[in-house]
Amino acid sequence: MQKIKIVNFGPIKHVEIDVNDFMVFIGPQASGKSTISKSVYFFKSLKDDLLRYVIESIDNKSFDNPIVSFLKRIRAKFLDFWGPTLHLSKLTLEYHYKENISLVIGLNRGYVNPIFSQLFLEHFNNIISEAKAYIDKISNRNLQFMSSSDFLAAESEKRMFINRIENHIAELFGDNKELVFIPAGRSLLATVSEQIQSIHPHKLDYLMRSFADRIMNAKHFFSKSLYELVTDKKKFTEEKIEFNNVYFAQKLIENILKGEYRSDSEGEKLYFEPKKYVKINYASSGQQEVIWILLLIFLLILESRQVFIVFEEPEAHLYPESQKQIIDLISLLATVESNQVIITTHSPYILSSLNNLLYAYSIGQKRPKETKNIVDKRLWINPDQLNAFFVSEGCIHNIIDDEFRLIKSEAIDSASIIINNTYNLLFDLDN
Repeated sequence: MQKIKIVNFGPIKHVEIDVNDFMVFIGPQASGKSTISKSVYFFKSLKDDLLRYVIESIDNKSFDNPIVSFLKRIRAKFLDFWGPTLHLSKLTLEYHYKENISLVIGLNRGYVNPIFSQLFLEHFNNIISEAKAYIDKISNRNLQFMSSSDFLAAESEKRMFINRIENHIAELFGDNKELVFIPAGRSLLATVSEQIQSIHPHKLDYLMRSFADRIMNAKHFFSKSLYELVTDKKKFTEEKIEFNNVYFAQKLIENILKGEYRSDSEGEKLYFEPKKYVKINYASSGQQEVIWILLLIFLLILESRQVFIVFEEPEAHLYPESQKQIIDLISLLATVESNQVIITTHSPYILSSLNNLLYAYSIGQKRPKETKNIVDKRLWINPDQLNAFFVSEGCIHNIIDDEFRLIKSEAIDSASIIINNTYNLLFDLDN
């Protein structure tokens, strides 16, 4: 169980929580929901930064003061994530990856100051020592005079070594999942889809930039329909893939999107009939917001990828029925590969939809056959794996009812209660 502690950071005064398999944060705008989810993502993403650092050093055949170099990368990434820190005071971010393996980030005279636990440093030094030994081993090789077979053997050896280092780093961070962050405001990328490559990177924040890169890398898959992608996968893979889950995801996506996405030489299109389409930058705001949530989930399920994924406001611009369906799709992603999910939301429909899936799990333990006829078993959410919090005034409040193991109804209906109370006061005045 990983844990995060956040003190005096942005709108957050004090938060200390376990990082569970499925986490949901609801609350007013600017309350700190994104601060929490981004902080978890930041700490988890350092695994990839360490791997990149090791690979670059192997390619350069040199390590220059490894711990100092890695700390510089953490500082630079922190500033890229959050911007200048000179205005902050008494900031503390603390993340526990495993027992006695942690990272604390504070401020020293206004500058980011990361501090690793002793056991973290020991594992870090072991990884660096192993990489240095590999560099010593290959340093005398002259690639220019290698035969083609020797060159291929050397490349194969390098890949195997990097895979071993990647496993050691995953063990250090207690996680081997791929990381995906789907930010709010993503319709911007659909609106400027044909100009996205010309946008200067510094005009986008780190997470939006990473999301844009992921979209650009995924576009080429969708020159074909979802059905064709599945057919090709069946023909050309020997991997064990549960295609029933893929078809289930495809059906949900078609119901939500109300069209079929294609990317070709003329740009991105949504077909609403076989030969009739609209360019994605002229599609509805709901379609623009949701398109890459749907397509990325489809690819992750099709490729059987294990991920830690953050969804910011997946309900944006969606009709309540579609909000329910997107929760079904996210739950499918979470359950079929034991993936880890964080959702930030403003929507009571999102919470109500999750409650149905939690309730289905509980009832399904007693009456599985009848429950499966109402809610597909692949969507059931184990209440032991989900935490839900209301974020407000710099703190969080657990909104899971311990007795019923559901999200509390007052958390779902808080806005409705206020609106109804106002109506009742006006009604009483009228009478």
